Amino acid sequence: MKLMNLFMVMLLLTGRAVLAETSSVTDREWLKQQENLSEQLHQHPDKQLQQELEAQINRNPLPKSDRQFIDNLVSQQKAANQEKPAEGALYFVSFSIPEEGLKRMLHETRQYGIPATLRGLVNNDMKTTTDAVLQLVKDGVTDGVQIDPTLYTQYSIRSVPSLVVRCQAGYDVVRGNIHGQTGAGESRTNR
Repeated sequence: MKLMNLFMVMLLLTGRAVLAETSSVTDREWLKQQENLSEQLHQHPDKQLQQELEAQINRNPLPKSDRQFIDNLVSQQKAANQEKPAEGALYFVSFSIPEEGLKRMLHETRQYGIPATLRGLVNNDMKTTTDAVLQLVKDGVTDGVQIDPTLYTQYSIRSVPSLVVRCQAGYDVVRGNIHGQTGAGESRTNR
């Protein structure tokens, strides 16, 4: 279900990107500029800016009902995250894998209910990525994929394909081409 939701979000974003195609270069430059500014502020906080923002928040407080609504959302999110099991598996793949191999891998992830995870966008382009995923969905190979570079960092994934199997005690990483239930690859246990 989550994969289908991700696919739908990607599809909606692509439609929006097609509408804004003329300003996409300018938009990308602006977004990159904002990312750089954000990174700089994280590394070297601007105390004066922070004080000005806090003063503005104090001058314009949220109504009590809005504050309660936000607090309830935060509580619900924390509760939902605590209920998530630490067990399961993730399969890390890339569109750089030859098409035939990628299709087989995605078919197997679908068969075993394992989320397929990409590090980022194909050629750093949402439309190209959406088109590639949509083609795989149309071919019946997968229901979708998730894009999450933070998982690559969290599990130290530097090469694909890689399978991460999580349990309460930690996780194992199996690297290499894995066919069905016969795992042939390098394994590393992390606890």
